[in-house]
Amino acid sequence: MGASHIAIIAAISLSGLVPFSCSKTSTSTTAKPQAPRPRSVVTNSAPVLPVSANAKALGELDLTNRYETCVELGAGRSCLITPKVLDKDNVQLTVVLQSKTGDGKTAGFSVTQVVTHPGQPFEVAVGDTNITLTPNIVEQ
Repeated sequence: MGASHIAIIAAISLSGLVPFSCSKTSTSTTAKPQAPRPRSVVTNSAPVLPVSANAKALGELDLTNRYETCVELGAGRSCLITPKVLDKDNVQLTVVLQSKTGDGKTAGFSVTQVVTHPGQPFEVAVGDTNITLTPNIVEQ
């Protein structure tokens, strides 16, 4: 066999591998872990009624720009809400859900940031709890 025959056979063999090496889909079944990203939710619909033990309806809350408001949820759980007025139509809420054991140690801690409209009811998931509320921004 001459060198030209070997080169032709090699070219034909390698050309059969090209379609398999340029695949855009992954055949791996292992998902890569991703860093958690802050959630941003805007909802304008009426709040959904609580359907589980982990759903809490807080109703209308009077909030002051950049001041924390703590709402006790019972059973050692509390919800801390800090508003930040972005403009006349939008407010960013930082919602912290904290659980404590009987001796006062933190047992669970979840944080979510939400951009919503003052005076509009909305629902947000914080950890394993769905919270519904209507934020009203009041002057200091």
